[in-house]
Amino acid sequence: MITMIRSSIKLLFRAKAFWFFLLIVPFLATLMLKSKMDSSMAYVTGFEQKVQDLSSADEKVAYFGGKGEYLLKVYDASDSELSSYLLDKIAKTGMILAIRADVTNEVKNGVLDKSFIEERLAFDGEEDRMGAVLVIAPDFDDLVLSGRANEAIDLYALSDDERTKAVEGTLNLQLSRMESFKKYVSVSGDQETANDLLDLLKGVDENLPKKEIVSISGSGKEALTKEQTNLKTNIGYSFVFLTLAYVFCGIFVAYNAITEQKNGVTVRVDLSGTSQAAYFLAKFVTVVVTTVLVTAFAVLYGFIMGVNDFGMERVKYYALVFLMGLIFGSVSMLIGILAGDVMSSTIAAFTIWCMSSMLSGMYFPIKYTTVGLKILSYAMPQKWFITAVEMIFVKDNNVFVMIICVTVAYILAILSIGALGLKMKRTEEWGTN
Repeated sequence: MITMIRSSIKLLFRAKAFWFFLLIVPFLATLMLKSKMDSSMAYVTGFEQKVQDLSSADEKVAYFGGKGEYLLKVYDASDSELSSYLLDKIAKTGMILAIRADVTNEVKNGVLDKSFIEERLAFDGEEDRMGAVLVIAPDFDDLVLSGRANEAIDLYALSDDERTKAVEGTLNLQLSRMESFKKYVSVSGDQETANDLLDLLKGVDENLPKKEIVSISGSGKEALTKEQTNLKTNIGYSFVFLTLAYVFCGIFVAYNAITEQKNGVTVRVDLSGTSQAAYFLAKFVTVVVTTVLVTAFAVLYGFIMGVNDFGMERVKYYALVFLMGLIFGSVSMLIGILAGDVMSSTIAAFTIWCMSSMLSGMYFPIKYTTVGLKILSYAMPQKWFITAVEMIFVKDNNVFVMIICVTVAYILAILSIGALGLKMKRTEEWGTN
């Protein structure tokens, strides 16, 4: 068996394409670790509870919501501190995503141009997507202080979303608070009076119980910080490149096995008394050697490029990489040997690599996909390794017990299917001959 391993390794080193996946691809994977990405917004379960400003009234708001938020587009013709306070209270309800456009330039002689609002409503209703439009009058402060708060705003529903009623209730509540507290300040209608009312409202807010959001890790759900989420994304992309190297290294091992089958080497192996299981095990050991080499170059590039921020110990990261390489190298080798054709096995292995990377959550989070896709993702090896990264980040001591069990399960399944497949294939060939 040692002779077969040596022969396979020598044949690998003679293939020029093998050196590309051995030297270049691990370098690209290290570049992914070195890069700085901010992908935390793709993994958050809520949205930032503050008013977001548009650069102009023509900008669409549909792009601001992607997870079912209630979008409220605001045309603010007042741009006063009191109107900003109203919008801030609306945004902090945690249900409404308030997006404001400053339209003070459309105010003429203290009145907002009605034709402008009509044009904007027609555009928003046909070309954009939102729950409702809120228009704040230019004299918002004066109307509130004079007891005509109901005239200070106009709400236009642009969808049949039932949450519009809750938005109306929130607006009425905040306006009623303003009218209730205005009696404690002198009503002169000037800016100083509006500031007094604003200070009184803020003073009351400071005495209210504070809402505190605490993230905890539960069953199968690790709570990560923004920095850890970004590191997880970088590691996921590096996993994608490294698995590509492992897959094609396995294909090269399979190519040698296919060549040996066509040249009658496997027949001589059978005549020598070597079992098909031993032959397949020799090829598996060759995959282990190539996995060690790819991982070694990844480690070398990591030191050369000064990659130190893994979010975990360097040894743990490369241990995960090595175990993942064993699985993917073995899978591609198995496909190649059983297929008996280089082109078919290459296409099949590449397809498996693409689909498994996508379905495992390497490119994007799958928490918002269907239940079926979530279940399917657990069949992908990368899913377990990216979950292991999260477990290491939150200092879960069971991570390596889990990942070793997963790796052993995959390897045993691959070896069993490979040995059985070769035996059936050899039996079929002998029967044909």
